[in-house]
Amino acid sequence: MSYQVNRKLLAAFLLFTLGYSLEAIAEPTITFIHSKYSDSTVPTAKIARLVKENFDVNQFRQIKTQVIYNEQHQIDHVLVYLFSKKYHGFELVRMNLGKNFQVISVQEKYQLSKSDYAQQPGINIKEAKCPDPSIEFIAFAPNDDSLEQKITQDVANAAESHSLKTVRLFLNDATSKNYLNYMTCPKLKGNFYNGDADPEVITTVDGVIRYRDIEAVLYHQFRYKVTNIWLACMAYNDPIKTSVIDVAQSQKYAAGINDLLVGPSDRAAACAMKKAMDGKPMTASFNECYLKYDVSDDKWGFGGNGADIFGT
Repeated sequence: MSYQVNRKLLAAFLLFTLGYSLEAIAEPTITFIHSKYSDSTVPTAKIARLVKENFDVNQFRQIKTQVIYNEQHQIDHVLVYLFSKKYHGFELVRMNLGKNFQVISVQEKYQLSKSDYAQQPGINIKEAKCPDPSIEFIAFAPNDDSLEQKITQDVANAAESHSLKTVRLFLNDATSKNYLNYMTCPKLKGNFYNGDADPEVITTVDGVIRYRDIEAVLYHQFRYKVTNIWLACMAYNDPIKTSVIDVAQSQKYAAGINDLLVGPSDRAAACAMKKAMDGKPMTASFNECYLKYDVSDDKWGFGGNGADIFGT
């Protein structure tokens, strides 16, 4: 007697007995961010292959790539965003390409150049405009991560339970353009960001928002009346720190001084924002939530020049 073995079921059974799951070992998705010069001829399959050949992709939660063009509108290099599995942060790498689409060199710890930034999609600072002047609270979560989505939904629900007119910018709605536009709304009181960052940029579903965008669009916009809690690694460092607190004039601003661990930091941030909306003193509440939910390795910054009571 012989049996036909279903290899997928067998693999799943073996992984289960070893305490793993198929999801835990699955390769991360590699997605593509359009640039202003992108078209249908971009060889996305070839780019994905180059990424897999040059990086240990299983070390990362998600990978995004963006083709950058030279002055002749020919492909020059590829930006590779490597999102951490553990933290609210990412690594940015540049792959320099030759004429035959081979990788000439890889630059790690890369920072966006002016030409890179000029090709980011969806950002027109001069046209930033509030889509709905009645909006009082923004819940923003660009990552396809169930915990981050749930935490941000819970915060949005809490805002609505306090009768705050709330916009939910999740997944495909979490674009750079949408976020900048809604942050200009005149009645805004709260802003909850759940994504990834470094000291210069925060990430969106279609690219990044740079500190200079914040300064250009949000100059004196918050007027010490908006509390911003951002699940964002390293974003409580300059230049973003100064942009959000002093230029945009946040009432209060919280973000990571170092890398924030996904999970504990999310619960602490949600707790702090909910207490703020409950009318509790924000500085003390943030410390209380940090001690209750977060880990000691997470270093947050919390400050601002406005009142310690939400929305006043």
